[in-house]
Formats: sequence, C-alpha cells, structure tokens
Amino acid sequence: MVYVQDGDSVVLCCERSKKFTVRLLDIDAPERYQPYAKQSKAFLKNLLDGQKLKLLGDKHDRYGRRLAVIEVDGVSINEKMVSSGAAWVWKYSKNPRMRSLQQEAKERKLGLWALPEEQRQDPSDWRKAHPRK
Repeated sequence: MVYVQDGDSVVLCCERSKKFTVRLLDIDAPERYQPYAKQSKAFLKNLLDGQKLKLLGDKHDRYGRRLAVIEVDGVSINEKMVSSGAAWVWKYSKNPRMRSLQQEAKERKLGLWALPEEQRQDPSDWRKAHPRK
C-alpha cells in the first residue's frame, strides 16, 4: 500500500509499475472537514497497514479510480468500515448486507453513530453543501 487518502480511497502500487487509486465499493466515508473524518482514515490505515490485499472488482468510476472490495485474509475491509461505524453505506448501493451492517452499527452507536445527530451528515449531502472550488 502506498497511501490512504481518506476512509474510502487508497492509492496502491503497482499496476504495470504505476500507482493507482482504489475507491472502496459501496461505502462513503466522511469528507476531510466532516466530523469523524480523521478517525475513519486512521481506522482504514490500521486495517490495511502491512497487509496483503486482494481486490475484487475491475470497474472504474468517472474519476478513473478502480471500484473494488478490498479483502485481507478473506475479510471484506469495506464491510469492516461500515460495521465499525467508520463509514456510511454509499447512498446508491444495492447491497442489502451493507445496509444491515450499517443498521447494526447505528443501533450499537459505533464510530460516527456515537456522534450527536447534528454532527452526522451523509458525505454525499455534505459534498453538495460544500462544493469544491
């Protein structure tokens, strides 16, 4: 692994000797200036640091990032991010398991779900309210 950008994107090396960005499929982590962003990024870094990663998925998004489930020892890191409350399920996801894991994290007040409600805003809504300049 080269670099964890945030709680849902990592830059990996090497595909044909080039770095490439992987966007974790079906999740959306807090943006840089949102509450819980630093914790989400640190949690993902901790899960991936020094591990052998397996990428499942070969589609790319409009920014050229590879969309994938990242596995470590057969365990989905994407699911771990949601089940720990370190990320939301992406609002357009059709994955019922991820929705169930998010509901459990929410009920148990894990991670970002422990924040006061006024501090929790879906990252896609936050991006609309805070467009990049």
